Amino acid sequence: MYYRHNLDYKYPDRSDEHMITVKHLRDTNFDENYKFFPEGAWYKFKRGVLWVALNTVVFPVCTIRHGLRIHGRKNLRKYKKELKDGAITVSNHVFMWDYICVLKAIRPHLQYFPGWKTNFEGPNGPLIRWVGGIPVPTDNFRAMAKFQQAIGRVLSEDRWLHFYPEGSMWFYYPDVRPFKKAVFKYAVRYDKPVIPLAFSFRERKGLTRLFSKTPKVDLHVGEPIFPDKTLPPLEAMEELHKKAYHEVQVMCGIHPGDPTYNADQSIDNYKKTM
Repeated sequence: MYYRHNLDYKYPDRSDEHMITVKHLRDTNFDENYKFFPEGAWYKFKRGVLWVALNTVVFPVCTIRHGLRIHGRKNLRKYKKELKDGAITVSNHVFMWDYICVLKAIRPHLQYFPGWKTNFEGPNGPLIRWVGGIPVPTDNFRAMAKFQQAIGRVLSEDRWLHFYPEGSMWFYYPDVRPFKKAVFKYAVRYDKPVIPLAFSFRERKGLTRLFSKTPKVDLHVGEPIFPDKTLPPLEAMEELHKKAYHEVQVMCGIHPGDPTYNADQSIDNYKKTM
C-alpha cells in the first residue's frame, strides 16, 4: 500500500505552497459582489449534464488513465443514515485529477469544494466552477464573509463539501502534509461528520509502464468521524483535526512509529520527506 516513486519532482519548501503555475486568462474580482455560491436553473442544468458526463465518460477515463482502485466504499453504505444530512470529506491533494476520483468514490453525491482562486482565472476555471468549486478570497474581508456564507449554505442545505486541508497540490507526494485546522471548525459549527479519504500509490508494472511514468492510484474511504458534542467547540475541532489526520496517514500505509509518520501539525515545522 505504501509506495514511494523515484520521479524527479522538486517540492516547495513550505507544505502549503503551490508547485504549479496557472496560465492567467481572465481577471475576476472576487469581492463581496461575487456570487460564491452558484445557483439558478441554468447552473442546475449544467450540473445535471456534468453528472451524466462524469458517469459515462470521465470516471471510466480516469480509472483507466490512473489505474484507479477505490477501497472502503462500504463505509458510505454502512453509515448511510448518519450521512443523509450531508458530510465533509477531506483528503491529501496529490494530482490534477484527484477530485474526479473523490467524486467517483462518494457517488452519487455531487459536492462542492473551496479552491485556490488562481485556478478560477486559468484555462480550467469554468470547469472548476461547474464541478462545484468555490474560490477562496485572500485579500478582502467582506469577500471572505461572503465566502463563509457560501460554505455555510452548502452545509446548512445538507450538501456535501470537500476540503484539501494540506492547502495545495503536490504531484504524487507519498506522505501526508499537515492539515490546516480551520477546515474542521465547519464540521463542529454545522455538526457534520468528517469522512477521511486517502490517496496512496502503487508501482506501474508490465505494459502499463509504456503509457505513463506516474504511479497508479489507490483511493481509500475511511469511516466517518463525528464531532464530540460534549467538548467545547475549540477542543472538538482539535480532536477532529487530530483524528482525521491520523486516519489519512494510516490509510496511506503510514503508521505511528514509521519514519514518515507525522504527529506535528505545524506547517512551519514540517520537513519534506522527498
